[in-house]
Formats: sequence, structure tokens, C-alpha cells
Amino acid sequence: MTLQPFTNEQLNYFKFAVVVVNEFPKVLRQTFKNRWDNTFGHLLGFQPWDDSIAVRNMFLATEGGKTKVPTHLSYDEWDCTALFQAIIFARSFALPDSTGHHRTLSDLYVKPHRLHGNFHASVVSRGGNNAETFAMAIDQLRLLRNAFCHSSSSSIDKRTFDQYIKHTKEAIQALGLTSGPVDAVGSLTGAAFPTERVRQLEDDIRKELQAESAFLKEDVKDELIGIRSDIAQSNQERQQDVNRARRERKEETHELKKQLELHQEEWKEETLEFKRTRDKNVEKTTAANQEMSENIAELNRKFDDVLNNKKSARETKEEIHELKNQLEFHQEEWKEETLESRRTTDRNMETITAANQEMSENIAELNRKFDDVLNNKKSARETKEEIHELKNQLEFHQEEWKEETLESRRTTDRNMETINRS
Repeated sequence: MTLQPFTNEQLNYFKFAVVVVNEFPKVLRQTFKNRWDNTFGHLLGFQPWDDSIAVRNMFLATEGGKTKVPTHLSYDEWDCTALFQAIIFARSFALPDSTGHHRTLSDLYVKPHRLHGNFHASVVSRGGNNAETFAMAIDQLRLLRNAFCHSSSSSIDKRTFDQYIKHTKEAIQALGLTSGPVDAVGSLTGAAFPTERVRQLEDDIRKELQAESAFLKEDVKDELIGIRSDIAQSNQERQQDVNRARRERKEETHELKKQLELHQEEWKEETLEFKRTRDKNVEKTTAANQEMSENIAELNRKFDDVLNNKKSARETKEEIHELKNQLEFHQEEWKEETLESRRTTDRNMETITAANQEMSENIAELNRKFDDVLNNKKSARETKEEIHELKNQLEFHQEEWKEETLESRRTTDRNMETINRS
């Protein structure tokens, strides 16, 4: 029984079905065998491909002991899906990239090429790389097989058929094989496709689709397993990061506590040293005040002596000059002590410094007035009155200076109480 006459498009479909179902597996098996023999056949411990269990186990071993290729079956039973896996997706034929890492032929040569349409425009390597040409030719056959098997129509127009045949012949020739059988298919007529053969072709196409579907399911399963493994590893790494961060925080906290305790001890020692320095400065200031008071009292006594003794104007002038010298001497001595006190005290002694400055200005003012008394030719009465006035001013500034010094000491004590409370 024969079918109704085929249309040209239907005939094209069955012609290319013959190419995919019959010729593609033959080409792929021969290509796999050649690749194996050229890569491993001459190596010690290996043998050329003879489809024996021993050589199939060798292939399994070069794949790392695990592969989607059914190595327990004769390679004559491997479908196109398994053969593609055994050639361009196999670890056995992986080559080193520019960094020295081995990558499959698909990863190394096919993936970097972007498709412009459904197929590779050319399978020949632009750089003359035979391995690249080999990988591109195998992948072109894979693309042609997928385009045919996944077609929703059982007819192919002439333009598409001619394109399929052209790409097929170019790929087979690039692999170093003859494309004669493909040319022969082009001359087939409807008579070459009786009902039995059509049904066989349809059944073969179904098997190809089932094989690819099973392969894809297995691929998805492996991908899911890989994802789960990656998630588990990621969770483990994240937990390790958390534990490491906790340890680091604990160590940092411990280190901070040690540093805090160290700084507390240093601060206590500095505070104690500050208190000792303050006490020394207060003692020095008190001693300087006492000495200054004694010097001023001595000057007052000498003023009294000058006023009470009836001496000549010349003697009075000499005594006033002597008093001036003594006052300047004590002024310089007091300034030196005050300067030393200012070097060792802190900012809390600024008030004392201001008082010292004011005292120096007052003493300088007194000196100028002494000069006026000595240089002006005035009567004894006027001289006595001016000396008395100078004495009053000196006593006034002495009391004022004492009060400012006392206030400065009270301020310092208050600051120390604040530091102790901190």
C-alpha cells in the first residue's frame, strides 16, 4: 500500500528526515572514532576504538567515571544526542584555554560564537584552527538536527531544504568525510518513500525526540542537583562567615576591653601626676606670693624709713633709687618663678598668668612714677606726698593680686573635683 502522492514540500521533509535519521549518526560515529583514535589510540594504556567493553570503559574513565553517554551499550546504539555529548561536550576531548584550564570543545569554541540566525554562517575557523573547525562542524549538525526534529510541520519548502542540505554538506566536508550520501538523497522521488518507510522514518524521528527529551530531563536533573549542591555549599560558607565574624567580633571586643583598661590605668596615672603637678605649682605659687609679700613689706618699711627720717634731698633721692633697683630686682626674680610655674601647669593656671601680667603692669606703672619722682625737681613736701601715694598704690595692687591668686586656686580645685568625678 502506498500513500497519496507527496507534495514537493512533503517530499523535501522526508528527504531531509533520511539525512538526519540515517546519515547524521553515521557521520557522528565515524567522527567520534577518528577523534578517539587520534587522541588516545596511540597512548600507553589505551587502544584504538573497536567498540569493545574495554575501550568503552576507557572512555568512561577519561570522562571521570561519570557520563550521560550509555557506555554500557555499543556505540552503534548511541543516538545523535549521545554522540553529540560524546564529542563536543565530552571531558575526554577537552583542550586548554589561554589560562591553561581544560574546557570542552563546545565551551572553548562554540559558545564564544554568536549565532546570526538558526545556524553558523560558516564552520571553517577564520584563524585556521582545525579544532575550532571540528567543533563548529559538529555543532552545525546539532543545530540542523534540532531545527528538523522540533519543526511543527511535516513539510519543508525548497529554499529551506536547499539551505539545510548546503549546511549539512559543508559540515560533513569540514570533518573530512564524504558528502556523497547526502547528494544521493537529493535525487530521491516519492517512490522511495512507501508507507513502511515513512512510518519507520516517523518512528525514528519520534525516538530522536524522546532521546533528546530524556537527555534534557537528565540534564535538568543534574542542573538541579548542582544548584542544590551550590546552595548547600553557599549556606555552609555563609555559616562559616557568620561564625568567623562572631569570633572576630569577640576578639575585637576583648581587645577593646584590654585597651580600655590600659587607657583607664594611664588616665588614672596622668590624673594623679596632674594632681601632684598642681600641688607643686600651688606650693610654688604660694611660696612666690609669700616672698612677694615679704618683699613688698620690706619696701613698705623702707618707704616708712624714707618718710620718717629727715635726710637731705640727695640722700632721699639715692634711697628712692635704691628702692627702685630692689623693686626691679624682685620683679625680675618673681617673673622668672612665675614663668617656670606657667611651663609646668595646665590651662587651669591661665587665670594666675593673667593676674601675674596685670601685676607686672602695675609694677611697671609704679616704676614710671618712681622715675617721675626722681626726675622732677619738687619740694620735700611734694616728694613726701608722692611717695605716700606710691605706697598706697602698691598696697592696693598687692591686695588685688592676692585676691586674684586666691580665686585662681579655687577655680583649679573645682576643676580637679570635676576630673575626680569623671
